[in-house]
Amino acid sequence: MTMKKELLIALLLLVPAIVFATPSTSAAQQPKMDIKLFVGGSATTFVSLLETGRERETFAGWQVGFGPRVRRRKAFIEVLFSFNRWAFAFTDPDVGAFRGRVNSFELPFNMGYIPYKNPFFKLFLYAGYVNHFNTKILIEVADGSTLKFRPKDVDFAIYQAIARFGVNVDLAMFNLDFNYSISLNSATKTSYRTSYHQLQFNVAYLF
Repeated sequence: MTMKKELLIALLLLVPAIVFATPSTSAAQQPKMDIKLFVGGSATTFVSLLETGRERETFAGWQVGFGPRVRRRKAFIEVLFSFNRWAFAFTDPDVGAFRGRVNSFELPFNMGYIPYKNPFFKLFLYAGYVNHFNTKILIEVADGSTLKFRPKDVDFAIYQAIARFGVNVDLAMFNLDFNYSISLNSATKTSYRTSYHQLQFNVAYLF
């Protein structure tokens, strides 16, 4: 990652910190914090940019997580830790069919705008920077056994920098979230670039 990108990310993180740290003269404008506990499903698409063209594969997955959301006036920030798992399947001409799972965790930093709110309904628009870490690859072979690999053993990137854009709503004590993510670096360590795209839908309970 270049120095310009690192500087841009640092500035993006600094701006909301200044907004939320500015003293307020009204009690109604004091920051309000919610804790989100969420679970959801995902569809992850890998696009391999090969010499012969683009190859796309989409896999289903799920995620569960929690974290704080801080609101002030019409702005908010949130940091939501999550454990993620998605399944994949492929066929090797020498070995045969494989099925497997990828375990990972994410630490996104989201910030956004609240265009509308009332005591029972709130609308949130946001963008975020996601730190994504692949931790383990589990492959099920034909005899029923499971092989465990580290990401680098199968050319997966351990760390992925991801941009995320989303919209969510509060309905009383529940939150519904829909977001789209795109990788800023390759999802694999191969000689060709592999783009990462993901759609998530999460349901959260607010504390």
